[in-house]
Amino acid sequence: MPHRNPHGPTVVAVAFATLGVVYGVWFAYAVFLVALVEDMEWSRSLTAGAISVLSLVHGLSGPIIGSLIERIGARWVIFLGGAIFTVGMLLTSQIQTWWQLYLTFGLVSGFGIAMSGWVPFIVTVERCYPERLGTALGFALAGVGFGILVAVPAINLLVEHFGWRGAFLALALLGPLWVCPSAWWLLRGADAGAQAAATGAKSADGISAPHHWVLASALRSPRFWLAGFAFFTGAGLGQILLIHQFAFLVDHGIPKTGSSLISGTIGLASIAGQLFWGRLSDRIGRELAYSLAAVANVLAVAALAALGWWHAALWLAVGFAVCVGFGYGANAPLYPATARDLFAGPAFPSIFGTLSVSGSLGAALGAWLGGWLYDVTGTYNAMLIASLVLALISPLALWWAAPRKPNPAAVAVRSPNLCSEDGAVP
Repeated sequence: MPHRNPHGPTVVAVAFATLGVVYGVWFAYAVFLVALVEDMEWSRSLTAGAISVLSLVHGLSGPIIGSLIERIGARWVIFLGGAIFTVGMLLTSQIQTWWQLYLTFGLVSGFGIAMSGWVPFIVTVERCYPERLGTALGFALAGVGFGILVAVPAINLLVEHFGWRGAFLALALLGPLWVCPSAWWLLRGADAGAQAAATGAKSADGISAPHHWVLASALRSPRFWLAGFAFFTGAGLGQILLIHQFAFLVDHGIPKTGSSLISGTIGLASIAGQLFWGRLSDRIGRELAYSLAAVANVLAVAALAALGWWHAALWLAVGFAVCVGFGYGANAPLYPATARDLFAGPAFPSIFGTLSVSGSLGAALGAWLGGWLYDVTGTYNAMLIASLVLALISPLALWWAAPRKPNPAAVAVRSPNLCSEDGAVP
């Protein structure tokens, strides 16, 4: 029987709440985009560029964060990330120019979100649940969908009542009120227990692993790059649709309040998607589950295209929200589960941190590309075509990466000692 880590449920619960907080702010930028364009009179592509910077920072910091986790432990990384997130929100509330937005929201807040988000929590959950990883990640990462569900309409209300500056000031409180305290108290001891669980599971199964993947060997593997391309195209598709859907719906006759509720529907659907696709991928494989999720993404693009014919058709907007949320929900559990299938081992934090760069690069391109295509053409038609192409390419790349097939490492490394209480290797 696999060793069951007693800290697992606490880790999943903290991950759910914290990821909802930080990524809810990320995806609520769709609301800030409209407010900033109206108030500062910037173009949509220029304003959307801030989320591209955030996405780049989020992804490019992955290798650094992975290394930090191996050195000081995930708990400390998350705690520091919450503090940096707070500073970023405070500074963003005071901006006067677009480059200040890029610096404060894109760079500072992006680094804070990265340190308190994706990589450290995935590594912690992965250590707690060496078995049924897709299911565990589905529950933990459903917090992202919950964040979208709650944050978008809530932040829209903040912006309407206090302006976008007041909204950023209010969001700064999330760091000291939840992110930092939860990391310090609720995750205490969880890193060590998680590492022990993973090691215990291997020992109980009688599996000896003298060869482990390390970052250098993973970078030489074609399957690393194929998986990265799947993450790149899938994240690009998600950001095109999620960042620009609010403006698209407003342009096509859906009121702002209604559009914010549609965004909340996306969050609700993504929760269902993360839970469903994570569990399904444990049963039928990552590739097939991801391909089925791509069908939902194609239907979402089709719903937006149809909205151009049926102006202000609320039922189409709701259909888009359900499809894009459900389809996009596959990304959160399947990307890290795929990485674990291909490159499990003690160096997984560094490998996954580096592999996550591809997803953030795709997200950065998608956020900017949607705005640029609109500015150049004056419509969102070209954006819809680009979205359809990405929806078809991404699952094909994952089939080529083939996480369903064994991927033994060719590099022998010394098995590390158990982590200290904070998860750092002594």
